[in-house]
Amino acid sequence: MERITRADDRVHRPAGPWTPTVHRLLAHLHEQGFVAAPEPIALGDSLETVSFVPGEAGEYPWTEDVGSEAALVTSARLLRHFHDAASSFARDPSRDVWSQAERAPVETIVHGDFAPYNCVYDGIAAVGLIDFDTAHPGPRVWDVASAVYRFAPFTTGIVEGVTAPTLDERLERAAEFCRAYDLDDRSRSVLADTMVASLVALVTTIETEAAAGNPKFVSDLEHGHADLYRADVAYLEQHAAEIAAAVA
Repeated sequence: MERITRADDRVHRPAGPWTPTVHRLLAHLHEQGFVAAPEPIALGDSLETVSFVPGEAGEYPWTEDVGSEAALVTSARLLRHFHDAASSFARDPSRDVWSQAERAPVETIVHGDFAPYNCVYDGIAAVGLIDFDTAHPGPRVWDVASAVYRFAPFTTGIVEGVTAPTLDERLERAAEFCRAYDLDDRSRSVLADTMVASLVALVTTIETEAAAGNPKFVSDLEHGHADLYRADVAYLEQHAAEIAAAVA
C-alpha cells in the first residue's frame, strides 16, 4: 500500500518512474499561476516531497459542504483552470514518462483521477487539486467524464455520506458541472461514451495489476470494485441518451 506521510507543510510520497515528469508539470502549473496544485520540493530514489495543500480532501463520507452544488461548481472551475494552465506544458517525448498511456486527441495534460477525494476544499469552495500520479496527455473530456461520474454520482453502489440521488438529480448535476467547466459541444456529445470508456479502462487496470500481485489492486478486486464498475457501465449505457440530452 502507498505510504504517504506529512511533516508540517510538506508531504512525502512514494515516487515512480513518472514522478520526474510530474514534478516538471507541477512546476509549470505554478509558473502559470495555478497554485492550487502541490509544489515540487525534492525527489529521491523512492520518495518525492511536495508542498502540503491546506484544506479538507473530499473523502467519503461526504460532508454537506462537499456534496453541495457550490462545491460541484467550484470543482468544475478548478478543473478548467488546471486544464488551461497544463495545456502549455512543453512535452518532451525523449524524457517524458507517464503512468498512463497518452490518449487522443491530446488537448492538455489531464489529471487522470479528478474526483472529490483528490480535490481539497475550504468549506464549499474547491481550492486545491492533489495526487497527480495518473496525469498524462489527453483530451479535456477524459477528466470531465471522470469528474461527472464521481460528482453526479453515476454509480449504482452506495456512496458513503451521499443520499442516493434520482436519475433526474444526477442529470442536473452532470449538466451543472459541464456548464461550470464551459465544456465544448463536441466533448458534451461524447461525454457518456467517455465515462464508459474510462470505467472499462479502470476495470482493465484493476484486473491486470491484481494479476501481477499489486496489493492495492488485489484488495480492490477482493472488495468487488471491478464488479461495481461493470454494473455502472451497464447503468451508463442504459441512460446514455438521457445523459446526452441533459448535457447538450
